[in-house]
Amino acid sequence: MQRFQFYNPRSVEDALNFLAEKGERSKIIAGGTDLIPGLRLEEIRPDFVLNIPEINPFRGIKEMDHSFWIGPTTTFTEMVESNLLSRSFPALVQSAASVGGPQIRNRGTIGGNIANASPAADVLPALLAHGGELELQSKRNGKRIIPLAEAILSPYKTCFRSDEILTGIILKKLELGTRSAFEKLGRRKAMARARMNLTLLLRLNHREEVSELRIVPGAVMPVAKRMDRTERMLLGKKPEPLLIEAASKTLAEEMVEVTGARWSTEYKIPVLKNIFKRMMKQLLIV
Repeated sequence: MQRFQFYNPRSVEDALNFLAEKGERSKIIAGGTDLIPGLRLEEIRPDFVLNIPEINPFRGIKEMDHSFWIGPTTTFTEMVESNLLSRSFPALVQSAASVGGPQIRNRGTIGGNIANASPAADVLPALLAHGGELELQSKRNGKRIIPLAEAILSPYKTCFRSDEILTGIILKKLELGTRSAFEKLGRRKAMARARMNLTLLLRLNHREEVSELRIVPGAVMPVAKRMDRTERMLLGKKPEPLLIEAASKTLAEEMVEVTGARWSTEYKIPVLKNIFKRMMKQLLIV
């Protein structure tokens, strides 16, 4: 492995001071499940590595009046075991439970998953479906909050500045009656990189019409995004089987519009359509 200086900050202020001076030559390590392999293969060559897991304010899950806050060094295991998240954001918990195996979930963090910005990240699509926002902090500019949808610029690239740390993930509370689900397709059941995943968030009104719908596929596009055209197709209408069938076709078309036709498109189209229809059926009978 290459040589670099490893720095353990004593506090948030200490970490921000370090990045203000050395941020452009540094990488931040939280769980290390993505960074360490990159260092070993010398795909990443920083002069400094800033170790943040021991900074207590960066860890934990808190409920506030209108939202929840998740610390960036909160592990996937801690998310899965959180009653707060299980009660309010089941799809997010399902996505966290699908990450790697127990060793990866015990070490990997939500902040690292976001900052790595992998197209195959399991948690990112679920966070997007829940309207996640990111709290970033630097010594020079203080705090800023941005939508997660604007933070991922391209595969493995975010809009984070070199002197910034991701200090929190914010999820607004969902309206009563909102249902959500997550499903992942991999080559095998455990320790598998996602070939495809899908997050759905659904709410019906008193007339059984769709009043809220968010559809976010993952691992099928360079950057996960909501499928706006498919969502609009169902909004304000009763989700009858024929409409869901038509929406599944539109969903596949939206995916191909982004990715173009590839060798994998032939299998991805029917698989995405079938996963979408199955998940819609599950949410409608909850």
